[in-house]
Amino acid sequence: MLKQDGKLKDIQTSLGKFLLLIPLSPNQWTLLSLLVAIGAGFVIAIHHDLGLGLFLFAIAALMDAIDGAVARARNEASDLGGFLDGVIDRFVEAIFLFSLMFYPLPLFLIDPKIWLAGVLFFGTAMPSFIRAYADHKAIISHEKALELGGICERAERMAILVLSLITGIIYSMDFFVYGLVLVVILSLITIVQRLNSIILLSSLGGKQKR
Repeated sequence: MLKQDGKLKDIQTSLGKFLLLIPLSPNQWTLLSLLVAIGAGFVIAIHHDLGLGLFLFAIAALMDAIDGAVARARNEASDLGGFLDGVIDRFVEAIFLFSLMFYPLPLFLIDPKIWLAGVLFFGTAMPSFIRAYADHKAIISHEKALELGGICERAERMAILVLSLITGIIYSMDFFVYGLVLVVILSLITIVQRLNSIILLSSLGGKQKR
């Protein structure tokens, strides 16, 4: 695992050095990924072209990886850059889900727009809010807040959404709706896991001064 992480870091470093030829700062790469995501959302929402839209979102994700590589290559990594990167990540995810509200999806128990909204609230918003609010209120230490995990964090959530969407494009969009339902369920479990961890750490004296 460590060897794989090392190889990945080496690839990112090499990519960052190569991209130094392009006169864009890390933050500009981050903002560019947002613009591409907006274009991808427009393609899905207006033109109902899932294939092209997903391709553009993939490019936006690549640019999201590029900004970190460029920041390291230019020795310009900063807390502000990391903050902007995280905020833009949430915007891109929201654009992706909002655009699909304009696409005709099959019904599964309830309107698919409700499942999309559930992913946005229970998946995108609440786990991050619980971590940030526990940190803000100093219920647990900053370090413990960063360690809060769960069965379905952002990487797992996006993997399920993308894989189910690709399966939906190839076979039937029913599979994508099933993916939405799965993400909602797993996100609710993640919320319970984080709340339980916070309550347990607090009761065991996990609160620490920062």
